Amino acid sequence: MNIVKLLNYMENLRYDRKMTQETYLQGIVSQRQYYRYRNGESEVPFDVIIKFSHKLQIPLLKLISSYQSSSEKEKELVKEFLNLVVNKKLDDAKLIRLKMKNLLLLDDETQVFYHVSKLLFDFYSNKISSIEMITQLKKNVVFENIMKKEILHDSEIYILGLIMEYSEKDREQILKKISYLRKNDKLLLGGNALLDSQIFFWIIKNLGRLNRFSELISMSETALDLAKKKYSYYSIEYFHYYKALAHYELKQMKEFEDELFKTIAILLYLDIYKRKHFFEMIKKDTDISCKDFIIEKLRKELE
Repeated sequence: MNIVKLLNYMENLRYDRKMTQETYLQGIVSQRQYYRYRNGESEVPFDVIIKFSHKLQIPLLKLISSYQSSSEKEKELVKEFLNLVVNKKLDDAKLIRLKMKNLLLLDDETQVFYHVSKLLFDFYSNKISSIEMITQLKKNVVFENIMKKEILHDSEIYILGLIMEYSEKDREQILKKISYLRKNDKLLLGGNALLDSQIFFWIIKNLGRLNRFSELISMSETALDLAKKKYSYYSIEYFHYYKALAHYELKQMKEFEDELFKTIAILLYLDIYKRKHFFEMIKKDTDISCKDFIIEKLRKELE
């Protein structure tokens, strides 16, 4: 628990309980020292927290429980915002962003995801260019240093994945790095199945960009096997589709049709917006009408 954040949370409670700061601080600490505590310039003794909780007339355990609950709510808000931005639901994301003006309790990791989500939002809203976004992302992780590390955690991996997605000149270097770390179990994901799937997504997509189709097929099979074991269905439509495209490029048409059929079958369970987007992408990539393809495929299966 971050004592400085707890102290600032209590300051908000003080304001909401209509207590003057003068009354709040009286007999405990000077205003000057209080500001040092709140700015993290001096270590906050825990007995000061206890005295402030008495002033607020809130039992300490209840206060800490309330702080932790509020902190989790802020964290969930950031996750929701990032998820909406990644899925380019910018109108919904804009509404969430209005609720995020006074986030005070975020831990360091969530702060990074919050910063990343705002950069993505501005990029998708055409407020900044991809070059500006990549520059900011690289500053955020100190790119040169992070590429030397032998173990990476959630936010570092996520930022590298985004840089790989939008920076062609860095793509192959990052792909090599993330693939190596994943293979050698050097990614600290904290049991985050969604991020695990996201990493596979980045690897698989960029193997396709580099025309490494046999590796792509093998990696897709690994990702799909893992998804089944973990009951995680995030991005499996992409795993099947990129696998289908790899077979298509290798002129393996039966395998291509089988994987495309599985892709479309999954899409039927997704929301209309995503399904329409995917159908348009398939038409653009392969000149295949999903409706015609699925009808013909079913006709052959039933004969």
